Amino acid sequence: MHVLLLALNYWPDKLGNAPLMTGLAEGLAARGHRVTVVCAFPHHEKGRIEDAYRGKLFDRETHNGVEIRRVWLYAPEGGALAKMANYASFTLTALAAAVRVPDVDVVFTPSPPLTLGLVDQAVSVLRRVPFVYNLQDLFPEAAVRLGVLSNQKAIRAFEALERHVYRKAHHLSIISDAFRGHLLDRGVPDHKISYIPNYTDTDFITPLPSEGNLFRKTHALDDTFVIQFSGRMGYSQGLETVIEAWRQLDDLDDARLMMVGDGQAREMLDRALADDPRAVLLPTQARSDLPHLLAAADVGLAPLRAGMAGTCIPSKMFGIMAAGRPVVAGLEAGSDAGLMVEQAHSGLVVPPEDADALASALRRLHGDRAEARRMGVSARAYVETHHSQDVVVDQYEAMLQNVIAQGRG
Repeated sequence: MHVLLLALNYWPDKLGNAPLMTGLAEGLAARGHRVTVVCAFPHHEKGRIEDAYRGKLFDRETHNGVEIRRVWLYAPEGGALAKMANYASFTLTALAAAVRVPDVDVVFTPSPPLTLGLVDQAVSVLRRVPFVYNLQDLFPEAAVRLGVLSNQKAIRAFEALERHVYRKAHHLSIISDAFRGHLLDRGVPDHKISYIPNYTDTDFITPLPSEGNLFRKTHALDDTFVIQFSGRMGYSQGLETVIEAWRQLDDLDDARLMMVGDGQAREMLDRALADDPRAVLLPTQARSDLPHLLAAADVGLAPLRAGMAGTCIPSKMFGIMAAGRPVVAGLEAGSDAGLMVEQAHSGLVVPPEDADALASALRRLHGDRAEARRMGVSARAYVETHHSQDVVVDQYEAMLQNVIAQGRG
């Protein structure tokens, strides 16, 4: 089959959906399928198009068996209006590139942005092929819960677009079974929905020893208990809670806080931890260093703001677990992600935005290193079974082939 993958972010971007979509595309290509990716010029980390692509409108290259067609987009740093312009410009240039891809069997698109569903629809009509819309989060609901989107007219417009995309899509794949109820409430029949979880590359991220770790040596972290957050530092994580909890652990002389990443919340973290000698703040690291970065931790953090666990899944959890480290997650009780942590015996779940509970959980693991190690072993075993790249790509392959067969029928 020939899959047209339409994604805002793709290799070499390190954040957002880029690693997931890159692994999916390359996994399908390794299975003998043809995959063409239409994506934006790399811009996610720096808030601007990277120098190698500046001054271009389109570009083409091949990487690990995948044909990549990159397009220009408006990539400024800024707030909601800048983000909307970013999405709108990519929608237009992606459409121009996508309709030129020949001999497509199926179109696959992860959210965000929601407007890419219109590009899917256009290609689907022109090429007479089905399209699958992949929900990595729930928009506009997530934006409304965060307070990022409050204008009632805009909310109604996005909700109408959401219903339109869901109605026109031949199939929808979701990364959390909790999303199913959201779709059913919007009139999507259950047979159009497939639950396929996200994955992590368990061959790339493996349980490495902390002894002799480069990050621990470089930042004087040997013989310390490292609490680590690594990933996109956005509003949805509620990282203020991490700071509040950390300040309750002043009596733990050997505890260190390692915060790694970039995003809207980075400036707040820089201010809050500027004079803290026990804190280490690093920018986003090269993906090749990720296994060693995760191995520098004794425990990994996966916080979310209250109300967000039903609209997105903190994918960083899978990397922490693959590294054989316990995770402390700030999630509502009964959420899909929270239940996974509990079922896997891979860490502790605390209420979101509850600094006291977070500090208590970290203090518990600091005081019982054997329990922390047992959780890490269980975490690794769980992701190998349920969230390895091969397991999940197999599910996507079967789902896409089924959608194509139904379209031909």
